[in-house]
Amino acid sequence: MTRHPMDFLREEFLDPMGLTQETLCKHLNLGSKTMSELYSHKRGFSVATAKKFGKLLKVAPEQLLQMQALYDLENDTAEYDVEPLELSYNTKELLYLLSKAVVETVNIKTLYSLFHGEYKTKPDLLKALFSHVPLNKTVKYMLDSAIGLSHLKKMYEYYLVKLDGKRHPYVDRLLLDDDTTALEKILNNEHYFNDPRDYEQYLFYRVAFLRKKHEFLKFTKDPLQSKPVRQRAAYLYEFVTHQKVELDFQPTAVKLYAKSKRPISDVDKYGVCSGVDLTRYEQFVQTGNY
Repeated sequence: MTRHPMDFLREEFLDPMGLTQETLCKHLNLGSKTMSELYSHKRGFSVATAKKFGKLLKVAPEQLLQMQALYDLENDTAEYDVEPLELSYNTKELLYLLSKAVVETVNIKTLYSLFHGEYKTKPDLLKALFSHVPLNKTVKYMLDSAIGLSHLKKMYEYYLVKLDGKRHPYVDRLLLDDDTTALEKILNNEHYFNDPRDYEQYLFYRVAFLRKKHEFLKFTKDPLQSKPVRQRAAYLYEFVTHQKVELDFQPTAVKLYAKSKRPISDVDKYGVCSGVDLTRYEQFVQTGNY
């Protein structure tokens, strides 16, 4: 049972010295009500009270304040309706993967400092980030923490130039294009991709980590774009937002990847067939593996 600091002072000093409440009020310049409430535990020691008693009796005021805090904690029976703050799943995943890669525990403070300018002092951690952690885990943590891609770009450039790191094709691709450029490549895919798997990889990374999802909507409404582009934009906008789009023309069958050899079948309401492979996409989002 933790003692109230007033009980401690009384037992150790005040009662043996025969000091009354009235005498203490005079020496400490405290009111009689304040002193009475300290004696009856109706009032706790403030910083000022602790310093006054400390100076009078040559007792460390921090000792009295610590006793008061422990006493309050022990006697506070109130229930507080507050949910514990938990780290996000993506943060826990990144902490685990980095700790495993560098054979030491990486805490949230270390992770925060890594992404906020202190990567130069953590070369082993930076190497592990780009060589052992799937890119989707890194970017999902960044999205959770509102960290922009500019941070990742600086870290990656330092990793390549100063640490002689190996280039990561997906990081290269992610950092090369802004959202608008990436969407143009996705929607006009016949001009940028010669292989369906290459296109799918690019699509998965950009769609999974796209910040400006409304950019798809702009393409659906743009009359200067071709109808296949607008149809793909509508299809992908609903895919990433689960919101429907109305096209102002009657769609005809088009392939999501124009050069796909898959037959035209299962045309959706936007006229798009051979769309996103949901099983493969969900596996990518969950595991980071393509």
